[in-house]
Amino acid sequence: MIHSALPALLHVAATPRAAPELALASHAADAAALFGNMQGTAALLTGGLVPLASFAGPKPQSSDSPNTARLKRLHMLVAWTSLVSELTAIMYATIARNVLLEAAVPHTHSLKELLLRGEYALAWTGVNSHFLFGLLGFVSTVSLNAWLSFGCNCAGGRIGPALACGASSALLLMLSVVNSAVGKGDAQSVQHLPSLLGLFQRYAFLLLAEVFVRRKMLIGIAIALSAVAVVQGALWVVQVPGD
Repeated sequence: MIHSALPALLHVAATPRAAPELALASHAADAAALFGNMQGTAALLTGGLVPLASFAGPKPQSSDSPNTARLKRLHMLVAWTSLVSELTAIMYATIARNVLLEAAVPHTHSLKELLLRGEYALAWTGVNSHFLFGLLGFVSTVSLNAWLSFGCNCAGGRIGPALACGASSALLLMLSVVNSAVGKGDAQSVQHLPSLLGLFQRYAFLLLAEVFVRRKMLIGIAIALSAVAVVQGALWVVQVPGD
């Protein structure tokens, strides 16, 4: 009898146990705190991008070579795009945080479910995408500004390439850190995408879903205008008079 019961006991012991289902709870306060963190950091970066995108950026001159003119145009385009991206992140975070604190938020099993699978998926993915895009653009403008201000042919000697390489090194390190953080994830993590590119892809998918599924035409018009801006900006950078 013992021998006949032993296989059954071994089968029960070897059968994997299902993870216990988490109870429903309110995660609105935690979500609002996360949006608040993103809001403050994006606002800090915006303050640094305003002068770079306006009066403090490198000014075009008639004596500029075609390559220098392209770099100055690229600097303006990247600085302006980064500024707009950070402002969009602030808007996402501000509106989402206010709604989380004021409106009735449905209970979910986890914070991840609320921010990635619920009604705040677009806001959370959007605020992260725009913040990271603006941050990387900010570092890129610093690198371009250093190269344009202290290039090889000016009195600064080789400090221009040194500053540009240092900023580029920081940019690559940031990309690595972001990819590692986004790639990590457990059952409760609010980061679940394999890379920064995956984050941008998911954000684009959610935006298109808002247009074609929920019929939000303002988002569709915004996407179309963004596409026009990208094409026109690229042409403006490439097509330099006198080249």
